Amino acid sequence: MARSVLNTFQHIFAQISNASETDLVHNVDLCPPADRKLIQGFTNTVSPVKQRCLHDLIIYQCRQRPNQLAIRSWDGDMTYAELDDLSLRLASHLVTLGVRPETFVLSCFEKSTWATVARLAILRAGGAYISIHASNPPAYLDSVIIRTKTEIILTDSYFADNFRHVVPTLVELSSAWLRSLPRPTDETVCKDVRPDNACLVLFTSGSTGTPKGIIQIHSSYATAIQDYANNFHLSTQTRFLHFDDYAFDISNLEFLVPLILGGVCCVPGPMKTVEDLASQIRILEANIIFLTPTVAIKMEPKDVPGLEIMCVGGEALTKDLVQKWSGHSTRLVNQYGMGEVAVCCAYNDQVDRREGSRIGRPSSGAIWIVDSSSPEKLVPIGGVGEIIIEGPHLSRGYIDSTALRRTEAGFLKVIPRWLSELHPTRSQYRMYRSGDLGRMSPDGTITYLGRKDTILKLDGCRVDALEVEHQARKFLSDKDFIVVDLLGTIDGRADPSLTAFLYLDDHPLSASAVTGQVPSLHDATSNQQAKEMVERIQRGIGLSLPRYMIPTMFILMSWIPRTASKKLDRKKMHVLGQTFYSRVAEEWTKDKNYAKRMRVLPISS
Repeated sequence: MARSVLNTFQHIFAQISNASETDLVHNVDLCPPADRKLIQGFTNTVSPVKQRCLHDLIIYQCRQRPNQLAIRSWDGDMTYAELDDLSLRLASHLVTLGVRPETFVLSCFEKSTWATVARLAILRAGGAYISIHASNPPAYLDSVIIRTKTEIILTDSYFADNFRHVVPTLVELSSAWLRSLPRPTDETVCKDVRPDNACLVLFTSGSTGTPKGIIQIHSSYATAIQDYANNFHLSTQTRFLHFDDYAFDISNLEFLVPLILGGVCCVPGPMKTVEDLASQIRILEANIIFLTPTVAIKMEPKDVPGLEIMCVGGEALTKDLVQKWSGHSTRLVNQYGMGEVAVCCAYNDQVDRREGSRIGRPSSGAIWIVDSSSPEKLVPIGGVGEIIIEGPHLSRGYIDSTALRRTEAGFLKVIPRWLSELHPTRSQYRMYRSGDLGRMSPDGTITYLGRKDTILKLDGCRVDALEVEHQARKFLSDKDFIVVDLLGTIDGRADPSLTAFLYLDDHPLSASAVTGQVPSLHDATSNQQAKEMVERIQRGIGLSLPRYMIPTMFILMSWIPRTASKKLDRKKMHVLGQTFYSRVAEEWTKDKNYAKRMRVLPISS
C-alpha cells in the first residue's frame, strides 16, 4: 500500500510538473502505470455467458433424479418428478391464457411448495415472474401492473381475495386443482423462449416514490448460479433454506440454486422468533442460508449444528458477529450484491473480525473502482471510489426510466476507454455504476464503504457521513448505533446542521422496533446519560476529523428504522429527522439558550 501511495504521488506530481497553463487539474490521471498493471490482473477473468434457460436446467435435474426430494416444506414435500409434472401442467395452462416470451406474470404466495411450482411453471411457459407481497400498498401494485402490462396473477387461497379485481385473470393454485389439469403430450410447452428473454422482474420496496423495476434474463442467472456453486463448492447435497420474502431478490437465489444443482429447496413454516428460525433449520436439515447481520447476530451457533454455510449481506459484518461464529463449523461468508446483478457481485469467505466491510473478490465478473464523479477515471490501489460491476451476470436493465430519474447509479451507455486499453477483447460486456463506494486492496479484494449519497455538503465543505460514523463508533458498543445526516434548509431560521441519530442499547428510552410505527425522537442533550455519550463522541471525532465534520446536533432514537429487507432506512430517518428539526427550529426562535444547548456543545481543544 505504501508503494502504491508513493507511485500515485509521483505519477500525479509528474503530470502537474509538465502541465501547461491551459491544462486542467480535473484532467489529471490518478492511476499510475504500476497500479493499472495490478488492476489489469485482478480484472482479467470474467465468466463466459451460460446460454441456457433456467427452467431447462431444473428440468434436466428432474429427469436425472425423478425420485429424489426437490422441495422439503412445512406443508408437504415434493420430488423432482412431481415438480416436473405439476409445473408442466400449469405451464401448459398458462400458455392457453396467453403467456409467452416477454409476458410478465404476477406471483403472490405465502411460504409453500406452490410458490416454487408457480415460478417454474411461468418460466416453462416462456414468461417472467414478478413476485409481490400482499401487504404492498395499492399505489405500489398499480405502478407495477401498469408499467409491466401484467394481466395474470398466480396466488393461493390465502391471498386470492386480495387480488380478485386487480388484474383480468386470477389463477388460484391448490394441489387438487393442479393435479386435475391435463398433462400435455409435448413436454416443451414453449419452444420460442431464449436465454436472452426475461425470466423475472424485481421491483424495489417502493416505500418512497415510484419503485424501480429491474428486468433479469435467463442467461444472467444461469451464469451467476454456476459461478455461485463453484465459488461456494455447492453440489447435489445443497439444502438451501428459503428464508427471504418472495418479493426480495435473495429469494430467487434460494430456490434456483438448489434446484439447478439437484439439491433441495427447504421451505420453512411461519416464524416469529430467531428460535423458530433455528428450529426450522434443524427440522428441514438445511445446510446453507442467507441472513442479514441483524438476524444472524441473534442466532446461536449451537442451535444449528448442521448449518454448513451462513451467507450474510446487506450491511457490514460487526466484529461481534464474526467472533460469535468464528469458532464454529459453520462457514461465514460476507456476500455483496444488488438487484441489478443476478445472485451476487462479490463474496468473502475469509471473514476477519477487524474487516467486516471487506466483500472480497468478484463472483462472476469484474469489479472496478473509479472516480466517484467520473467513470472515465480509474482510482489507484487503496483509493476510495465508486464501485462499477462488469460481467455477464448483469440484468438487461430497467423496465422504464424511473430509476434513471432517481439516482446517478445505472448502466453505462458509454464503456470507459480504460476497459479497451486493459482488456481489448472484452467490449461485449456491459457495466453497471452502483452508487456504492469502495476501495481495492493490494491483494485485489474489495472493501465496501457505503453509498455515494452519504457524502454531504455543509457550508461548502464536503462531509463523509460514513467516516464520521466510523470515528463515532469507536466510543459506542456493538449494540449501539449512529447515523449521520444533514438536516434543515437554508432559510435563515432552520439552517442546515450536521446531525447524528443516536441509538443507545442500554438507554431507558430504547425499545424494540414495532411494525407499522415510527420510533420516538428526543433531544440527546436533555438526558444526562445520553449527553455524556454525546460529549465523548464529539471529543473523539475532533481528534481525527476537522471541526466541521463534528455533528452539532444529536437526536436520540428509541430504535433504528429498517427497510423490509432489514437494511438501514436512511430515507425514513431523514424524513423523521426533518420533522423533528423543524419543531426544534421553532424553539430556537423563542429561546436562544435552547439553540446554544442543541447546536453548540462543549468540545475540548
